Amino acid sequence: MTNLNIHQPHRRIIVGDGVAAAALTETCTARAGDTLIVVGYKASQLGRGLAYASEPDENPWRYAYLLNSPADDIAPDFGQWVVDNWEHIYNSMVGRSPDWIGSAQSYLDCDDKRGLNVPRAFFGEYMEQRCQRAIGVLRERGVNVEIIDDEAVSLDQEGNGFCLRTASGQCIYADAVDIATGGPKTQRIEGDDGPFCAPELFGHEERIAEHAKRGADIWCVGTNATMLDALRLCQSVVAEDKLRFTACSPRGVMPDALIARLPRELTKPELAGPYPNANAFLEDVEANMQLAQTAGHQMREIRAGFRAFFIEHGLKHFVPDLHEARLVPPTLRHWLRGGTRDTLHDFHRLSLTNHTRVVSGAVSAIESTDDGVNILLKDETGALVPYKAGFVINCSGAGSAFEFDPLTRSLIDRDWISICNRSGGIRVGEGCETSMPGVRYLSPATTIIGDEVMPMPLYDAHLLCTWATRANQYLAKA
Repeated sequence: MTNLNIHQPHRRIIVGDGVAAAALTETCTARAGDTLIVVGYKASQLGRGLAYASEPDENPWRYAYLLNSPADDIAPDFGQWVVDNWEHIYNSMVGRSPDWIGSAQSYLDCDDKRGLNVPRAFFGEYMEQRCQRAIGVLRERGVNVEIIDDEAVSLDQEGNGFCLRTASGQCIYADAVDIATGGPKTQRIEGDDGPFCAPELFGHEERIAEHAKRGADIWCVGTNATMLDALRLCQSVVAEDKLRFTACSPRGVMPDALIARLPRELTKPELAGPYPNANAFLEDVEANMQLAQTAGHQMREIRAGFRAFFIEHGLKHFVPDLHEARLVPPTLRHWLRGGTRDTLHDFHRLSLTNHTRVVSGAVSAIESTDDGVNILLKDETGALVPYKAGFVINCSGAGSAFEFDPLTRSLIDRDWISICNRSGGIRVGEGCETSMPGVRYLSPATTIIGDEVMPMPLYDAHLLCTWATRANQYLAKA
């Protein structure tokens, strides 16, 4: 007679090496005797992913890229980690260009290290340490944890379980699989792969640095966080009086700087609901934002306040109609977008001496020449305006037609997950479950989970961790 109370060991695979994979690992419900296998390109540095990767020491841009938000907005414990590790951070940053320590001085004078826009590599270090502690706890619990540095390329159902195949040819078997890959790739622009172009920032730093150092006029397509990263990269390799940097986008509008102030305040939205449609909801949101601005709140207080509000109160409570709810996020994303204080202030300061500028216009074409590129921008009247540049970086973001990694694309092709026809993002079931029992999916590209539309994009590390934790809580209750 079988004893149903005896725990049958399970094998679970988590695919990914970034924030989502880290949160799924930290809150894993595995029990003694179970096996947890984490497979990712750099799974041995779990938690870093591409966004918070550690560059080699010799790269001048190793600590150039900054978090968009102040440290204590990124993760509940990260602000304290910055305080506890300040000597390490300071010694790593002193003497570097651009002068991050100098920009931080006003915060240091009032002992507000938690309010700093910290280099992303340090957040990666913090996440990696958190993951190592979590893995240690799992092993103490009796869970067999395996970490595999490899790229997952396909997933197939085999018998009562699954086989994950990797780029190196491994076949890894498990009863259940969590896919936590990164966000979609940058949308391509015709001509962005020419000799004087980079189709994206990350992975092309050496080429970009070479052209910046030779004095090229660097153009970025996009006025977003990635463009701000590109400016930091250029500042790390070129003296500011030699810098020539242009950012262009259809509207030519820069994001608001997310500035931390003491005492910390959060906007507290007062939204009644339910609303009959998206427009009625957005009108009330706009009114709340205007009241907050009248009260002296800046974008950091407003954005962080709405984020906290939506974590506690899902969008479906306010806009029950799923079709109408899907109309909300594009506008909210535009209203609540923000950027790194340090870099936005530098951009403005450098614009006063014509070393940086913003140009309005949508890129119509990028044509390579013998010594650079010709860019055609369509202005608001529809006229094509030509510009010459020394080097172009495509920082335009994912756009509306997301280009996914091969593993995610295979799940879409087999209808295990679906594409939201309005946002272009991924739609999954309650608890991040896919249509294939035993497989879950979560990434920054996820826009609908069950009957809940994500009001703010999951590129926010705290939001991504929140939904990963909820997915494991849902699994534990199932």
